[in-house]
Amino acid sequence: AADVAWIPYLERYAVQLPMVYPNVDVLNPRSSDAYGEVWKWFLAMERDVPAYACAVMGDGRLWKRCLEEVVELHNERAATEEEKVTLGPEPKRKGWWMKNNPKGLELWKEYAEGRPWLGGT
Repeated sequence: AADVAWIPYLERYAVQLPMVYPNVDVLNPRSSDAYGEVWKWFLAMERDVPAYACAVMGDGRLWKRCLEEVVELHNERAATEEEKVTLGPEPKRKGWWMKNNPKGLELWKEYAEGRPWLGGT
């Protein structure tokens, strides 16, 4: 039950924290070095559980845009320049916010099976 409650936060943090604190692995829930067990959980869910990979998993592009909007709003309301926040560049690591799932098509086919309203791709 803990994964149901906490994983959406970790998904969002895995996208947003590297934008705020680039190169600080300990702040990235997807860091295999800092959080090996959580990293293994993400890997297993994304590659082996069709319902998670195809319907439940958050969208990194959305989490990125949410952070950008909040920072923009914060900066509009900042009383001084010192209070403003600047986001760093997107991390250069390939697939930093949207993992390329090598089993994506296979998982989708399994997920769509028995759901005639879903397409094959």
